[in-house]
Amino acid sequence: MASKKADIETELEKLLLNDPDFSYLEKEFDQYCPFEALGMVRSEVRHGNYLAYLLNPGRPHGFNTQVLRAFLMCIAQNCGSIKSGFSLKALDVHLLDIDQADVRREWRNIDLLIVLRSSKIVIPIELKIDSSQGHDQLRRYRRIVEQEWPLTDGWRHIHVFLTKHEEAPVDSDHWEPLLIGDLVEHLEILANQTNDSPAASMFRAYLQMLRRHHLEDRRLEEIARKLWAQHSEALEFLADRRPDAVGNLFDALKDRRSDFIRALKETGVEMILDADYKTIIRFAFEKWETLPGFKGSQWTESKRFILLELKREGPKINAYLYLGPGEEGLRQQYVALLERDRLHRPSSRAGKDWMCLAKKEIYSEQLDDEAEIDVQIDVILQSLQLFARRVFDHFDPLLDRLAKPVLIASSLSAP
Repeated sequence: MASKKADIETELEKLLLNDPDFSYLEKEFDQYCPFEALGMVRSEVRHGNYLAYLLNPGRPHGFNTQVLRAFLMCIAQNCGSIKSGFSLKALDVHLLDIDQADVRREWRNIDLLIVLRSSKIVIPIELKIDSSQGHDQLRRYRRIVEQEWPLTDGWRHIHVFLTKHEEAPVDSDHWEPLLIGDLVEHLEILANQTNDSPAASMFRAYLQMLRRHHLEDRRLEEIARKLWAQHSEALEFLADRRPDAVGNLFDALKDRRSDFIRALKETGVEMILDADYKTIIRFAFEKWETLPGFKGSQWTESKRFILLELKREGPKINAYLYLGPGEEGLRQQYVALLERDRLHRPSSRAGKDWMCLAKKEIYSEQLDDEAEIDVQIDVILQSLQLFARRVFDHFDPLLDRLAKPVLIASSLSAP
């Protein structure tokens, strides 16, 4: 054991003090970035705010129309299809009058909107950094734009789906996918031509931040591969001891679980703690304790069939309502009663041992990593309270049938 510890110490010394690749990597990341300091890396709201500011020729950033024209040139060169009936050409971008461009942020929930009135061109932009697109989001935005700037009045539309992943937009017949990597390449050409003004320096810092955190950098990837090949034990040692922000948050939630139970009780729903583990906290609805066969499960020591779980899953914390395994005859009564009315994937086949009745994402590190921990806990507890109230109001009338022998036979025999 002592020898193993000494070996790791030696490897750490080689890595941190003597390896030129590690020194280069450290230098690459050891520089002040205002956007990282502001917690902007994974915040789509802040990315949208900054891009809208740069794209607006009327803002005092010193670029006039240059950033907007570079953005339009990127669209012209990378959105070449004519799905929406109109596409920009490189020559068009040079000739467009964009001094009076109207750049809007979060207009009718659309992330970015560019209106070129003199050319009767409107460009809605949906920005995705790490989140996924809604099932009907893009269609809804397109209809809003078409109503406001009708095609019949001569308006031409280019719908841009701006994302770092190669992901097809849901409304693919009308939206053009545009990779953030392609946009960064166009903007870097402009950034390298500008002066050392504060706005230009911040612009370059923003593009560097995008490359570090969101885009593939083959040079850095190769360095990382070499370091792992030469110092795998030291790096694994460090990785195993990396501070766990979500884990710390989940531990803090355990200390506040009584606050959740008390707050829910004030709304008329009684809950009790079932058990908690390193990554799971389980609760039970007190009213369901007296249901026939409710404690015939083989799931937990309490033997309850239905439990509400708050579960840490990687960078996320999710809430579930589960029907667990148990004595088959009893369990089938619950399955027959609840299967068709699940709030989570009601059309899917129920599992033999587990059936998820409801699910909700309560917290995502990507969305909330910049908030203070007390604020995060309050938001999580409020979201969990709303989830618990919703599932109780939905399933309690159904479970009431189990307590009424007159109704149970008909409810189980219903087609």
